[in-house]
Amino acid sequence: MRIHHIGIASENLERSIRNHEALFNMHPVTDIVEDPVQKVSVVMLSDTEGKGVPIELISPLDDESPVSNIVKKGIRLYHLCFTVKNIESALKKAREAGALVISGPSPAKLYGGRKIAFIYTPDGYLVEFLEES
Repeated sequence: MRIHHIGIASENLERSIRNHEALFNMHPVTDIVEDPVQKVSVVMLSDTEGKGVPIELISPLDDESPVSNIVKKGIRLYHLCFTVKNIESALKKAREAGALVISGPSPAKLYGGRKIAFIYTPDGYLVEFLEES
């Protein structure tokens, strides 16, 4: 398991992209993708050398999006994402360790349909698992 990206919630992806370019020299490495299954628009950013941890900017598509309430509360640091070899076994291990499975597994459009799932850890933060291809 390794860290894949940090998820940041955003009300306006274009503005957030400009801010990350100006502040951190991070640029989009994907197009903005609308994912109706996840109910979000997302884009991945990385530094020009590709040596840092990428940032996934996430914006709600509608009020039913899981990100909608987070944005309304002013929370921006949304989640950490780790890649896992097998998402089902990662979820089983997480449950055994006291984590609460929030959603998934389900396909993610940004990652070519690879499965993702979200857990809420016993320490009180959100983690996304992304199944390796």
